[in-house]
Amino acid sequence: MFRRSRQAAYEEGAYDPAATPGPAGTASGSAGPVTTAAPLATAAPAVVNPGAGASLGTVGILTVLFGAWAGIVPFVGPLFGYNANGTKAWVWNLPHALIWLAPGAVAVVMGLMMLSRAPVARAGLGGRGHIWTGLVTACCGAWLVFALAAWPVAEGTQVIRPSSAWWHFLYTLGFMFGPGCVLILLGGIAMGLATLTRRASTVVAQSTPLRDRAIAA
Repeated sequence: MFRRSRQAAYEEGAYDPAATPGPAGTASGSAGPVTTAAPLATAAPAVVNPGAGASLGTVGILTVLFGAWAGIVPFVGPLFGYNANGTKAWVWNLPHALIWLAPGAVAVVMGLMMLSRAPVARAGLGGRGHIWTGLVTACCGAWLVFALAAWPVAEGTQVIRPSSAWWHFLYTLGFMFGPGCVLILLGGIAMGLATLTRRASTVVAQSTPLRDRAIAA
């Protein structure tokens, strides 16, 4: 009875021996067993913190601005009545060169390096370079802050010679403490972004073997 019904179905074209079900997940036939491939695991994203590049670029711009102000303020300040030590505009002397111009110029260079490294930080790379630029920027700001007390010890002359306590506050804030503290803060932010970038690089490096094993499977 069973043989006759199978023979009749075969003659009518409703029966296909190649479509005979085999074990679970396979189909037996002339082409051999067919297995269903498991989906590949998705790899971890290449960029863990995409905002790091934009943040480092912002820090770089602010570093350039405050570094330029710190370096040029003793030379252009007398032009608009903002004179901390009684000299005229564009006077080149040792305090102007070592206390303001040198750290300001170095801070500007560090800010430009941050701007150039912003695309690298966006890709999650170059964390060690960000640490060094941030550290040097923080040191420039620290020198501006401490030079007010260190210069009289080294040279025996006062850095700021104001006419009143109010002007002493304004000169100290604009020439020394203001740009110095801001550069210290910006350097610390750059070093913090470097830590995030190094973590991103570590995550990407750990995800690559997992992706390779998933593709090989």
